[in-house]
Amino acid sequence: MDAERKSYQNGSDGEHDASAPELPKYDTKESNDPPLLVKQTQAGIWKVEAAANVWGPISKTLLWIGVGLASYMYGLDNNTNWEFGTYATNEFGHANWYSAIQCAMAILLALGKPFFAKITDVIGRAEAYAVCLFFYCLGYIICASSQSMGTLGAGLVIYEIGFSGLQIAIQIVIADLTPLRFRALVSALTSVPYFVNFYAGSQIEVQIVTSSRLGWRWGYGLYCICFVFAIGPIIAVLFWAQSRAKKEHLVYRDSLAGKTFLEKAWNFVIEADLIGMFFLGATITLIFLPLVLAGGSYATTTWKDPAVPAMMVVGGVVAAPAFIYWELKRAKFPIVPFRLLRNRTVLSACIVNFFDFVSFYLTWSYLYTFTYIATDWDLTNLNYYSTSQSLCLTFFGLLWGAIVAVLGGNMGYKWSFVSGLALRIIGVGLMFYARSHYNTAALVMTQVIQGAGGGIAATASQVGAQGAVPHQDVAVATAAVLLFAEIGGVVGQAAAGSMWNNVLPRKLEQQGLNSTVIADVLGSYTYARTYPDDVRSKLITAYGEAMHDMLIPAIVFAFVAFIASFGVKNFRLTGAQNAVEVKDIRGRAIEGEESIDPELKRDV
Repeated sequence: MDAERKSYQNGSDGEHDASAPELPKYDTKESNDPPLLVKQTQAGIWKVEAAANVWGPISKTLLWIGVGLASYMYGLDNNTNWEFGTYATNEFGHANWYSAIQCAMAILLALGKPFFAKITDVIGRAEAYAVCLFFYCLGYIICASSQSMGTLGAGLVIYEIGFSGLQIAIQIVIADLTPLRFRALVSALTSVPYFVNFYAGSQIEVQIVTSSRLGWRWGYGLYCICFVFAIGPIIAVLFWAQSRAKKEHLVYRDSLAGKTFLEKAWNFVIEADLIGMFFLGATITLIFLPLVLAGGSYATTTWKDPAVPAMMVVGGVVAAPAFIYWELKRAKFPIVPFRLLRNRTVLSACIVNFFDFVSFYLTWSYLYTFTYIATDWDLTNLNYYSTSQSLCLTFFGLLWGAIVAVLGGNMGYKWSFVSGLALRIIGVGLMFYARSHYNTAALVMTQVIQGAGGGIAATASQVGAQGAVPHQDVAVATAAVLLFAEIGGVVGQAAAGSMWNNVLPRKLEQQGLNSTVIADVLGSYTYARTYPDDVRSKLITAYGEAMHDMLIPAIVFAFVAFIASFGVKNFRLTGAQNAVEVKDIRGRAIEGEESIDPELKRDV
């Protein structure tokens, strides 16, 4: 890549940009003051802005190839790892333990977002990617070599840390290196592999777990190997760019020079806000782990267990106040800057994501079960149907991103955001009709309409939150939005499981079904198709009424998300990295361009 060397003043394609301001280089050996480029930002921001000044065609191509490969592998892994775990736990004779492991993984998936967002800011994007890959591979190596349930669980927990980090690292790098105008499109493109994995994932999964030569261990092992080659190009290009930028004196990170190891370690603890991370982890775990275990789809305990309310009380009364106090009063670099929640756009996006995910899981968690009972579709069509909303989310998110890329600075994003959430409401409302008129057209349209609205809303909310903050806060703003979404998902699954487990038995009894039939279908819904038509019709009615009761809070929460969406600022999606500082991806001010809404700066 040495052929790509260029000076800081040169454009990203190696040609001099006469219109760009001439910013001075910085000699780290002769001065102790950071240049303008790096003032008031953490090391990760300095590095990526400086690195963006040394890109060339080869390095940019390799970087985006890496992002594409990582996105593909991420999607493929997400589609298949559940089955590997199922086969593994069955082999160890503890299939019922898998639900508890999944609870821990769901919590870590949420906690990993703010943690790795801070890591990318403190040590750099390339370094954060390397840390994510380390945890991912270590976890899967432990899984592949495990000989007991405990070892498998430990491996999956370690893997989930890396998986969560890779998930947000991809979005942060995209936000770093794409202007607002193209960010929605590029972000949506990372989901395109889902169209392929929709079919390929199932085939790969079957071939691995049923092969006498491979088996579930090879599933973990192969993914571990493939991820190294998928993430490798991103790490290599980012490290190369940072090194080249440092040689050209564009990266300043000498503030730790001369300090001892312990001083450097303590500095990392402060900048990464590990103390705040501990309190956040305790809060989320103590409140939401018992919520999911007792009421969610996992349901490994009951609300009557005294440990359940005790943990939630400790989480809400002790851990949560401690976290808020630390973040507001003591943290120098808070992991969840509460000042961001004073930003109307970020706060609105967080509220929307939380309630939208609660609403989604209330409608979707038991949709497959209801459809199996109410229709005569074969398993292939049922699987296609259960993933149809995800396909529509991907397609319409990509379509909206393409429209923004074409229209660019001539449009804002707010009304697309609002319209997308309005479509979600229509889709949920249509489910009231579909649950009692379970014809193919009605059932499919509920998923298409919800997917269309969700695809637009999800992409717009993330781009809006990223654009409403300075570059220094892009990572934590992204993490905040995704964290609220993950917590909303946990609450939604718990609420859906609790309602289903309490409402369905009562609805079955109201249909006059005997205890044997009720016990059979509650134990396994597949029994429903074995009964005569008169019994099955009662089962369909009972399941439809249970779905109706779950749809009521779902549409209420969908309305809450819709109302919250009006709180975002409607800035234009221009060629700037964000709409507050109005600078390009290389950290340089864009002449003649001002924030479309001056109030954005007051929100920061």
